[in-house]
Amino acid sequence: MYLIGLANTGSQSVQPEGVINIGDVYRRYCRRNCCGTRVFDVNGSGVTLNWSGIYHITATFELTAPEAGNVTVQAFENGAPVPLAVASTTITTADTETRTLIIDYFTILNEAVVLGVDSTTAKSITFENVGDAATFTNVVVNIEKEA
Repeated sequence: MYLIGLANTGSQSVQPEGVINIGDVYRRYCRRNCCGTRVFDVNGSGVTLNWSGIYHITATFELTAPEAGNVTVQAFENGAPVPLAVASTTITTADTETRTLIIDYFTILNEAVVLGVDSTTAKSITFENVGDAATFTNVVVNIEKEA
């Protein structure tokens, strides 16, 4: 099993439709294949999954909001929303309520044959605030390659 853990403990204000910065690597256990490709690559606000297989993704978001409303976080794969990987909460008192959202799901990377060669198309995972504006104070994303 291979894994990567990322964390961002800095405060970040994220507007609606904004990408959440998942931070820096705090744990990594992975290797490179014979072509030099790592299992995981961190690319700015996301993680790229490079090897075929099943991945278990768990993301935890601690947040407050500058105004009352609904804060919703959703996972995106290669820029497309993942329908079941979404979490939401309602803030009733601005700047005083701290809430925690958790997204937990599995994703699969399949092998493909491109020009007669077995290959895997990488999948980039990001998280966006698709609800009202929020201030994220603690973000932790853990990804395990299960098989």
